[in-house]
Amino acid sequence: MLNITKYINVKTGFIGAIIMASIVGYINHEFGMWPATIAALKQGTYTFFFGGAVIQFCETLSLKYPDHSWKGILLGALSASVVTIIAVLIVHHMRGTPLPFASTVPTMVLGPPGFLFLAWRKRWVADRNST
Repeated sequence: MLNITKYINVKTGFIGAIIMASIVGYINHEFGMWPATIAALKQGTYTFFFGGAVIQFCETLSLKYPDHSWKGILLGALSASVVTIIAVLIVHHMRGTPLPFASTVPTMVLGPPGFLFLAWRKRWVADRNST
């Protein structure tokens, strides 16, 4: 049986999906309920599955350099941010999102500091548990 938690950070992906879907739905609300709902569903689904996997990737990279923890943290946060911003741009430029770039701005603003925090937290917990 497939253990999804090995590949996706389910808890953080779910929380992120709720937050990001709400923001994107609000950004697109002036175009009507249906277009805003489509944009929100795309963002929520993307954030849960792909975002959860990218968070797992970010956390894994944060542990990559045992002697230089800041390198792993920066590598994880930067890699996750670039991948996520590009992927969200692509998702919202597909049919159905009235304001694709505006719908990506929350990811551009919240993603990098969020990934930096998650990478730091993973590294901090790992370092704390090893002593």
